[in-house]
Amino acid sequence: MLKAGFSRIDVTPPLGAELSGYFQIRYAKGVLDPIYLNTLALNDGKNTVILMALDFIGIRLPFIQKLKKRISERTSVPEDNVIIGALHQHTSCRLDSAQFTDLTDENYKDVLFRKMEDSAVMAIEDMSDAKVFTGEKETAEPIAFVRRYFSDQGEVLTNPRTSMYKIVKRCSEADNTVRLIRFAREDKNDIVLLNFSTHPDVIGGEKLSADWPGFARRFVEEDFDDVSCIFFTGLQGDSNHIDFFKPSNERIKFNDGYKHSEYMGRTVANAVKAIFAEPLKEHTGTDLFSQWEINYNLTNTEGIEKYDECKEWYEKYQTKTLGYTPKMGEISYAYRIIELRTAPVQLPVPLSVVGIGDIAFVGFGGEAFTDYGRNIRKLFPDKYLIFSVCTNGYEGYFPTEEAFKQGGYEANSSLYTPTLEKEILSSAKRMLDQF
Repeated sequence: MLKAGFSRIDVTPPLGAELSGYFQIRYAKGVLDPIYLNTLALNDGKNTVILMALDFIGIRLPFIQKLKKRISERTSVPEDNVIIGALHQHTSCRLDSAQFTDLTDENYKDVLFRKMEDSAVMAIEDMSDAKVFTGEKETAEPIAFVRRYFSDQGEVLTNPRTSMYKIVKRCSEADNTVRLIRFAREDKNDIVLLNFSTHPDVIGGEKLSADWPGFARRFVEEDFDDVSCIFFTGLQGDSNHIDFFKPSNERIKFNDGYKHSEYMGRTVANAVKAIFAEPLKEHTGTDLFSQWEINYNLTNTEGIEKYDECKEWYEKYQTKTLGYTPKMGEISYAYRIIELRTAPVQLPVPLSVVGIGDIAFVGFGGEAFTDYGRNIRKLFPDKYLIFSVCTNGYEGYFPTEEAFKQGGYEANSSLYTPTLEKEILSSAKRMLDQF
């Protein structure tokens, strides 16, 4: 019989830690909510798998490899069986050796790494017999919207906030389905792996928080006092919480980011209540499968000859000496060109699969677009699939081939080439075919 265990550790960074996102340097000036590390451990009698969810914006591949190795050495769980995801909220840090954003407090970093090892040990020690159930339901009202729009000029715009743009159509449709796996244990709290797809980028500012996924976890545990909840962010590379087809004063329910984040967490938790009000599907096959692949895609080096120009421009942007407010496309273009200076010829594309019988957890090592989920579900209609971004890597946007053709901020800022989708789908199919 399958065994499941859970642990949660507070890993809130110290004030002054650098926050990631928005192409601007920010430092933590306070704490709205604790930053947690949640861990789920599974064992089928032969194999053990560890799934971690860290309230960080992302963890780049060099740190993922270091962490997987340390956790494996501490627990004897194979490195392929250690899955580490980040929420990707923009009110926390990232582990990165890149030029612009890095968690530089070495003392905190050492403690964080040790706590990640400890969390894996604690989750394994907490394991007890569990039955496995799945369920899903749409939110009562949509809270996720594809943020890429076609203008009346045929241009693709991301978050077209100003009235100078007339938008006519979304580039795709968001996924407003709440999905979960429930590990029902007789002698301990049940464990719910919760999943929803949109950017956790609602609060902003300079205070630490897990944004709406943190609220969703909290509310689920308040609604069901016998449940511990671990959250993985679904495919969100092209979505957020704003409906730009509505008038500016109606695009979000609350103009206060923290209140709107709370509302989104409550909406997700209400869907969980609706799921639990009906019989969940039980899965009797619980053999574990886990695999982690790193494939490679050619780096798009277009524009590298403009490195010096872009570096000078970006430094002025960072120091607010440009003399004007730049468009997002200008910022992302300059950032992309600067990254090319140290980029390898080929870029890593991490992909992870954990199988629990006919359930599959698929982790993308970047910010994958919503349509990846639809395309993989078509290939495997008989499997219950949950997708997670920024998992076992944080290597940038993963647009679809169609999105590369359309252009726009995400596609133009990605260092990958349009063959990326075919390579990801091929890798996913190969791994998912194995169980």
